[in-house]
Amino acid sequence: MGVLDEEIGLVQNAAYGAALLAGFVQGYHGHHAEKAGAPLPYVFVALPMLLHADFVDLIAGTRLGLRGFAEKCVSVEKAGTDLLLSINRRAAQYRGLTAGCIAVLLSTSVLHLDVVTGTLLPRGTTALGGRPNLPRAYGTATKLGGWFSELTPFEIGSILKVVF
Repeated sequence: MGVLDEEIGLVQNAAYGAALLAGFVQGYHGHHAEKAGAPLPYVFVALPMLLHADFVDLIAGTRLGLRGFAEKCVSVEKAGTDLLLSINRRAAQYRGLTAGCIAVLLSTSVLHLDVVTGTLLPRGTTALGGRPNLPRAYGTATKLGGWFSELTPFEIGSILKVVF
């Protein structure tokens, strides 16, 4: 199996995506002022970003939050790549995979779905961070969740050029 085959397998693996979403939800919950759960629409935007190597690298290398990330996406080095504008399209393309990842997280009781608020909450207070064999981007997912927790849906939509 070649490197490309392995990468495609990871991207299409619901368990891999579920681990990333668990990190995102943990980061969101941990950084939110009221310890709220991550709204469902947010995870549908986050997963496609976390499955794209360029996004992961940009998030990992950004200290100034979601706005700083967006500025890097449109910087001179990334000119012509339309990274930022691709997020909304990717979110639509990855809906099925994202739904499958959520199903894995709910069926394994890693997350809880609050049906009243439409949010995902971690089941326990401990993050998966200490477990072996987590995806390389787990920490990046946690970071992204923290950024989302600091902003309103309008701000996230405006910054990332997505529609909820």
